[in-house]
Amino acid sequence: MIYVLAKILLYNGILFNFSIFAQNMQIKYVTEFSWDAKVIGEVIIENEEYIAQGFYKMNSKMYPKSWVLRRMFNENDGEIMIRGEKNILKYNSKDKEYWLINIDEYFNKGKKDTVSQSPISRSLFFSIIFENLIDSTVDEFIIQREKGSQLENINGFRAKKWTTTIQSSKQKLLFEEWLVKELSLKDTLDSLKLDIMGSFNSNKDRSRISNMFSSEDFIRSADSTAVVDSLEGRIVQAKMQIEHEFFKSMSFEIKELYTVSFNASSFTIPEAYKRIEKNE
Repeated sequence: MIYVLAKILLYNGILFNFSIFAQNMQIKYVTEFSWDAKVIGEVIIENEEYIAQGFYKMNSKMYPKSWVLRRMFNENDGEIMIRGEKNILKYNSKDKEYWLINIDEYFNKGKKDTVSQSPISRSLFFSIIFENLIDSTVDEFIIQREKGSQLENINGFRAKKWTTTIQSSKQKLLFEEWLVKELSLKDTLDSLKLDIMGSFNSNKDRSRISNMFSSEDFIRSADSTAVVDSLEGRIVQAKMQIEHEFFKSMSFEIKELYTVSFNASSFTIPEAYKRIEKNE
């Protein structure tokens, strides 16, 4: 099967110009976000991104463990942006379909519907919900944090583990977080992403959205005046366990983050995908 997006779009009178990239490298970034509830079960969201100068592709896969949720949310969606084009290509790998959305429609929808627009914003949405799990009726929380002394290998990252507990008479939250001193390649990816989004949408704010969570957010919710050692570095993996009537746990990890030589096929969809008309 030939993977040539340019050929597909040329058939439809739209040519994506592959000559615009200025560098010969690209970044691959894969993250996994999950949450587990006592009734619903576990939901895993895997987000895979490729980015180069002027090129961006994202693919999201949602894996609900519950058969009920699988019927409702078993998604496999993606999108491709290439600088200089008037449309953004979106696709569904499960249905083997793709459609084009104009820039105004894409960004206006993102402004009106940030929860459903992408897996990144969905993860942020869940993070906000979990922050509200702190029982605000409790007068006092005991907050403790401990930094590990040894480096651990987390998906190729040499990271230090931090353990944080937030406990009251009614509940307990346990966080395990692994951090590295810096994550310069992620910073580069964010800069490239903001650059290409700005080329599509220079007059609107597209602030950076992250799908990771941190114990820092929960500490602020429990006691904004608490004094604990600040986390040092960047999170590459985080796990949370909670004693709650409904929720059980949440986790985030960077599974892959590396550079390879630029490959145009990374920013394509299979030629066999069928074009459809779809309103976002």
